[in-house]
Amino acid sequence: MTAAGPEPSDPGRTDARLSPEADRVRSELVTRLLRLDERSDSLVSVIAEWIARGIIEGRLQPGHDLNSVDLAERFGTSRTPVREALMLLEKEGLVETPPRRRPQVSTLDLRVVEEVYQLRAELLALVALRVAERARPEQLAQLREDLAAMEDAAARRDLDAYFWANVAFHERAAHVADDLTLKRTLDSLGARVLQLRHFSLSLPGRMELSLEDHRRLVRAYEEGDGPLAAALSRSIINAALQAIRESGWTKGSVDRRDDASQPPAVTESSK
Repeated sequence: MTAAGPEPSDPGRTDARLSPEADRVRSELVTRLLRLDERSDSLVSVIAEWIARGIIEGRLQPGHDLNSVDLAERFGTSRTPVREALMLLEKEGLVETPPRRRPQVSTLDLRVVEEVYQLRAELLALVALRVAERARPEQLAQLREDLAAMEDAAARRDLDAYFWANVAFHERAAHVADDLTLKRTLDSLGARVLQLRHFSLSLPGRMELSLEDHRRLVRAYEEGDGPLAAALSRSIINAALQAIRESGWTKGSVDRRDDASQPPAVTESSK
């Protein structure tokens, strides 16, 4: 399995591993999906974003306990804002609290994953169709820039950088499609989709396959071939779903990679 990379930087700090566009999209997308801009307590938002990114980027695996005491110590605060952040994430499906247990990263049900991915495949096929039909030359150039960031990250074997460049690519495509209802429907699938997308790309060989598929998708956009772009988009999503199915990850066992059983320590670079 491809390594997940170092501990994420604190929210608001630029990550030099990411392209500027991917770094911007990461912050804005997590804020939008969790509706953090609606929160009056900035500390709760900071804690919620940090935990959410840990879940999305695979450092906090399904079933991993979220110790409010350890988290409060990390952020130099009381347990109250930590509890509020965990409650917010529970509403979004990223965290669950079993009876008589502390909060933990939500386990994943394969049936729900399949339903989400099947819906997402159709939504992104529609996005791809519209991009092929509507994209202006300057928008195609921007999509090529996003693809170049994916290629650079893949060459460096940097999973997180590749993932967020991939997310930026699809955010751009959704913008080019220029359909607000479609965009809102995609957003309604929530941050759990980001977690699943990151995991599928971490599996052996998946990053390389994803990159080649996106090269073909960009060529279809450039040629204005809507049906081909839609078919390629469905194929990309279905391949990711099949990889998740075969991994057995949705059974909810805790993956111990990167010492996920312990809360990440504060380092000078993350302060």
